[in-house]
Amino acid sequence: MVISLSAQEKKIKRADEIFEAGEYFRAIQEYNAVMKKLENKNQKNEIYFKIGECYFMIGDYKKARSNYKKTAKVRDFEFVSKIRLAEIEIQEGTYEDALLLYNEALEISPNDSIALKGIESANMAINWLTEPTRYKAEKAKHLNSRRNDFSPSVDEKSGYDHIYFSSTRDEAKGKRTSGITGEKFSDLFITKFDRKQEWTDALPIDSLNTEFDEGSPCIFSDGMKFYYTSCRAEKGKKVGCQIYEAQKVDGEWMNPARLDIVPDTVSIGHPTVSPDGNIVYFSARMQGGYGGADIWYYDFSGGDGNRPKNMGPAINSAGDELFPFMRADGTFFYSSTKHPTMGGLDIFIAQQNEKGRWESENMKPPFSSNSNDFGIYYYSNEDKGYFTSDRKGSKQEDIYFFVKPPLDFKLTGIAKDKDQLTVIDSCVVMLFGSDGSIFRDTTSVSGKEGKFNFKLRPKTDYVFVVTKDGYFNGKSRFTTDSLEFDKVFEYEILLESLNKTFEIPNIEFEFGKWELTEPSKRVLDSIVRIMTDNPYLIIELSAHTDMIGTDEANMELSQKRANSVTTYFSSKGIPEGRLVAVGYGESRPKVINKTDLRYAFLPSGTVLDEDFVNSLPPEQQVVANQQNRRIEMKVISNDYIPSLD
Repeated sequence: MVISLSAQEKKIKRADEIFEAGEYFRAIQEYNAVMKKLENKNQKNEIYFKIGECYFMIGDYKKARSNYKKTAKVRDFEFVSKIRLAEIEIQEGTYEDALLLYNEALEISPNDSIALKGIESANMAINWLTEPTRYKAEKAKHLNSRRNDFSPSVDEKSGYDHIYFSSTRDEAKGKRTSGITGEKFSDLFITKFDRKQEWTDALPIDSLNTEFDEGSPCIFSDGMKFYYTSCRAEKGKKVGCQIYEAQKVDGEWMNPARLDIVPDTVSIGHPTVSPDGNIVYFSARMQGGYGGADIWYYDFSGGDGNRPKNMGPAINSAGDELFPFMRADGTFFYSSTKHPTMGGLDIFIAQQNEKGRWESENMKPPFSSNSNDFGIYYYSNEDKGYFTSDRKGSKQEDIYFFVKPPLDFKLTGIAKDKDQLTVIDSCVVMLFGSDGSIFRDTTSVSGKEGKFNFKLRPKTDYVFVVTKDGYFNGKSRFTTDSLEFDKVFEYEILLESLNKTFEIPNIEFEFGKWELTEPSKRVLDSIVRIMTDNPYLIIELSAHTDMIGTDEANMELSQKRANSVTTYFSSKGIPEGRLVAVGYGESRPKVINKTDLRYAFLPSGTVLDEDFVNSLPPEQQVVANQQNRRIEMKVISNDYIPSLD
């Protein structure tokens, strides 16, 4: 019995070593073999949890969940199992279920930072999904196969790009499978955009590929240098993944050489190079890091004794940081499992502030998702590129193309008669931009339902004017400045007919006086704007009084009040030739054209003449007299000719 137990312990120890080495697929096989002969319940629970960890690491969340559930009620594993189950819900995008599990974990361990950050991440992910960015992403069909396709890099060639990427497709040279994922080893491939405006079939780069894993290409120096990761094995020797550099010779990638920046027993990969070529950035699990895989850099100009340096806590965390990429402008991208994450690896962007310190943030959808998102390439001078994801809709790991479309702004509108609310045909619409642009459109009821349409430019202030014979001009203004999303500006312009008399409301005078009050001047300023927008109008400004006083006195008072209005308009720059002042005294009593609910005793159609007013009770007479005291405006001509002076 003792001998049997010792043999089982050895097998468990061997499986643990394979697990610690990160060969999760092999570890699952070893643990399952041990499990068949185990009787100790505690040992079985521990192995269930470790098998769950293996499946979690290789992304098989269905089998991971099955194993974690077996330990979710076991005291020693309850808390960590619930955390993992919550993380699986995050990975599957079921954020509400994740919140429930994180809260259950908090009941076991109140104030636990992992659970609290998980709750915050889930809530942020829910919000991010409702507030998308302008970027659009879709699968790059010309790059993907039934297998894993990932980590693209582009040799930008003025419209005839060459794309290098990693793939485990059937054409890959290696026939063995990875002990980490159980997948076939990956190789490097290339596809070209040719002069027929088509992508060529992807071909393996036979000069660099081996029977082992090759991937994560990085093109540099105008397509003359090629960096990539290779995980070669040597019999009887522990060798890690390494970064290789190849040179282009006669159009072919040749002479791959390992970068001598770490011992060959240490695994490093996912290279990217600074714009000047002096620094290589990579991912590795090395002493001095912050937890899992970190991003490090090596400065070739550092001289003798130079060693890799960690990028620090602004980039790295207790989680995994992988797949760095530096754009030509120095912007840094990488993938991480750190908070805040939508699930799995998310893509982050980092830039240096004025003090040279990195500031980092999650790129949000569509770059990040509840699945693994990594291996981004961002074009040098265009808002487009590629990244990798195994999100819903992917066959396995697929390459996605992203683009930030130019902002799309439009102006559309319709002109209507203000009184009839009918669409007015054949209006002329002039659009004026602060950039000096001028555009014209004419509405047509039969052609496009009376609408006018314009395409707009970003960061521009606009004014548009709607004109139609027999109507006052309509006018409005808006701006596209500071707008970060597409927008359609929609207007319904109500044009007022010239062929009627308008009462100018709220023009007040002291009793028996004709001087304008300050509030009245503010009202008249709006009429000044109408006169300015309609420069050919000649108007009659008429003043009316109530029945109190003699006819002669009221006529004189009304004329003085009309004169005071035209004098104010003249002071605002309206030529006197466009203004006719007439005082009508009490000779033209007001006709009520619309019933005011406050004054139901004055129904529509009522003429407020002396007989009607005198028939009212005293308090209602006050209201009727107020209605009769008014200033009105009427267009008498639309052919004013400005003075040449």
